Amino acid sequence: MKKTNKGFSLVELIIVIAIMAILAGALAPALIKYINKSRGSAAISNSQQIASAIQTALSNESVFDDSTDQQSAITYASFMGGTTNAKLIAEIKKTLGSKYTHKAKKDFKGNTVSQDYWIAFKVATSEVDVWAGVQDADHMVYPTIGDAWTD
Repeated sequence: MKKTNKGFSLVELIIVIAIMAILAGALAPALIKYINKSRGSAAISNSQQIASAIQTALSNESVFDDSTDQQSAITYASFMGGTTNAKLIAEIKKTLGSKYTHKAKKDFKGNTVSQDYWIAFKVATSEVDVWAGVQDADHMVYPTIGDAWTD
């Protein structure tokens, strides 16, 4: 009588499942760290695009409204929905499209941040400052990147 082996035993299957569980457990923290870092990088990139769009719009003299001298510490979403200077907002939207939010919920240090960009700009000098999430020096992302967004 010839014996044929037509499959795996239960012990072999349990060992394979245990090895896969150990590998998944070891790789999960690295994957989560990678995802958070990519979200933070996206926040930095988006804020730099916002600042660039604002500077481009401010360089166009036809968008100037004499009543608008300086916007300071305002969320970008509320600014874009506002009517402070419709010509300036239209110019920024033309440059950027509809992109003005990000998904980063944590900075590179692991601190929870809101999903808002904060902007401050001066029309006369075309200076633009952008913060991601929190309005402090650590969370500034344009023109310099704060400690919360660096490794």
